[in-house]
Amino acid sequence: MQGVFLVSLALVLGAQSVAAQEGSLPPLEEQVIEESTSLKALGLVQNYMATTKSLKGSFRQTAPNNNISNGTLYMARPGKIRFDFEGDIPFLVVADGKTLNFIDYEIGQVSRWPVKDTPLRALLGDTFDAASINAHIEVAPHGIERILALTANDPANPEAGQITVYFEQLQDVPDTLKMLSWVVLDAQGETTTVEIMDQQTNIELASSLWTFEDPRGSAKRRRTRR
Repeated sequence: MQGVFLVSLALVLGAQSVAAQEGSLPPLEEQVIEESTSLKALGLVQNYMATTKSLKGSFRQTAPNNNISNGTLYMARPGKIRFDFEGDIPFLVVADGKTLNFIDYEIGQVSRWPVKDTPLRALLGDTFDAASINAHIEVAPHGIERILALTANDPANPEAGQITVYFEQLQDVPDTLKMLSWVVLDAQGETTTVEIMDQQTNIELASSLWTFEDPRGSAKRRRTRR
């Protein structure tokens, strides 16, 4: 039995040695360090999700056609978000906790999806379950220090797309994150980027933010709620 064990061990070590020579496996010490760093990063993201219950800020959205729009973003967990667009853009995006609504006031149309079936699920959950959203954490993406990237998708619903959320580790407040932006990759391979500026967190937000004036039956524009 011991001989079988030693042969098996030799085969495993031999395979690892060949793989390491081919560059597909880092040394064991590097693997341990990388795993420890990723686990710490995951813990920071989990803490951010658990402690950041609401957010208000300015946003800049870059669409797949490179059109840029600006506005105000409101977010509250679980499941609530609102994009108020500036200028003459006749759109409103708002989720009430369960349903994400896209309202086009120009043509009087409302499109709806369950929040849980959209990439925003990763941001708006009451709790952060890394396994359920197939979460992957990257530390210092593209070599940028103090940045963490959380990538998530729904393996059972791949057509919903993928979201990557970028966080900054604050220097003056250890083990604390600030959400910077997110990028949604849709099923057609096109990306939409949302950057967040001038944000305030854990503030009281009016319940009226999660409702909207239904335009169906008339092509009237929205009245923004504050």
